[in-house]
Parts: sequence; C-alpha cells; structure tokens
Amino acid sequence: MKKIKNRVPHQFFITKGSGCSEFAVHPGSYHMALHDAGISQFNIIGYSSVLPATSKLVSLDEVDLPPFGSEMCTILACSHGFYGEHISAGIIYAWMYKDENFEEKVGGVVCELAGYFETEALEERLYSTIEDLHKRTFNQYYLGEPQVITESLTIDKRYGSALVSLCFVDYGICNE
Repeated sequence: MKKIKNRVPHQFFITKGSGCSEFAVHPGSYHMALHDAGISQFNIIGYSSVLPATSKLVSLDEVDLPPFGSEMCTILACSHGFYGEHISAGIIYAWMYKDENFEEKVGGVVCELAGYFETEALEERLYSTIEDLHKRTFNQYYLGEPQVITESLTIDKRYGSALVSLCFVDYGICNE
C-alpha cells in the first residue's frame, strides 16, 4: 500500500480586520477587511478547524509572507452586514494534550463564529462552542487554555465586513 504524503501546516499567525464600502461586499467591504488585516494581497483558501501538534503561533514580524497573488490557507471567521448593523467575527483555539500534565501536545482545535453579536456574547458563544466540540469529538484529550480573538464593527456605509483569520505560512510533509 502506498503511503500518502500530506502537507502539514507548520507556522501560523492570527490577524483581524474590518471594512466598509458603498459599492458591494466582496469587491468592497470584504476586500477592505482583508486589507485591514494585512492579507488582501493573497488568494484566501479555507481550512477546517484543526491544528497539528507541531504547528506554532508566530508574529507577523517573524515570517516572510508569500508573494503577492499566492495562496494563503486560513481558518477564517467572517461576517457581512448592512448600514447601521453591528457585526462580529471571532476565533477561539486551544491545544489538546495526552494527559492532565499538559506536557505532550496532540494537536489543537479551532472554532470560528460570525454574526450579529456584541463582543461579550460572541466570546461566551465561542467558549461554549469549543467546550462542546471538545466534549463531543476529542474528549479523550485534555483541553488547554483557550485563546480568543474577536473583531466587531458598526457599519457606517452601505456594506460592512468583519473578520478574524488564522493564517498558515509554511508547511512540512507528513511521512507517516
């Protein structure tokens, strides 16, 4: 049987942004939110919500970003709305460990949420979501301390977008 060699995300950074536009969502407010987050020069590709044990959080100062127009794989929470509405997006993530000593990392889990939330309500829902996801799918592991990142916006133009993104910047190859 042939072994499959998958790419494994290695380093990632987290960013957030918001933007408004009089003209449209995707070529307008969404692009402005990506610009505010510092990732508008990339083609965004969505990932689901797990982190390999070997991956690590870095700051933007620590990485060389890929070239203009290249792909950026992300775990993204994004909300869109209209004039006068208050929108929010958030990500919560936590590492999982083999035992209660929190020494051997097995991976991480990420939850994204977006909509019409005040920040406190969004954070409460994110904590409930990660606890439920952990309990229902990964309860054989111990959940570490969750980290929350949110972005909110009261829209002052016709369209608005708010986003939070966990962005992968490099990869290794899994030979297992």
